[in-house]
Amino acid sequence: MLTISVVVFVAIVTIDLLTPVPPAQRLRLLREELSNLRTAADSCLAALELEEEQLRASDARFDSLRNLIEHYEGLDPAGVPAESYDSYLQAFRAYNRGIPARAAAGDTLRSHWQACRDIVALHNQVADSALDIARELGKVSDSLIREPVPAGSAATRPR
Repeated sequence: MLTISVVVFVAIVTIDLLTPVPPAQRLRLLREELSNLRTAADSCLAALELEEEQLRASDARFDSLRNLIEHYEGLDPAGVPAESYDSYLQAFRAYNRGIPARAAAGDTLRSHWQACRDIVALHNQVADSALDIARELGKVSDSLIREPVPAGSAATRPR
């Protein structure tokens, strides 16, 4: 009995692997995948926008510290006046302490931006596959299809 069950199971698995998935079912699966990828892309892009906003705020703080340092350095052509030196040194040290974190934040933003681009590219690949199947099934007219966005353009949102 066990031998017969194993043989039947192997036969069913083999038939499933050899039988192509019907186009309508492939389209349904691709549409589900597209929905998931759209959600992932939208979430990624929203997080990226927040991260960019935080980086701009950090840059504004750096600009403020740099302006303060330049102010102290410009008070006297001979150097920072003694009565301002402690404040100058605090600003200077704060600026220097923040540089590694700012550099790391920039690197992180670049890697997150690339991850978002990869998700969007995958979304667009799946969308193209779904479109091909929809054409094959006669569900899409060529007049309804938009022109693709050129690679490298500013648009990073999924089609």
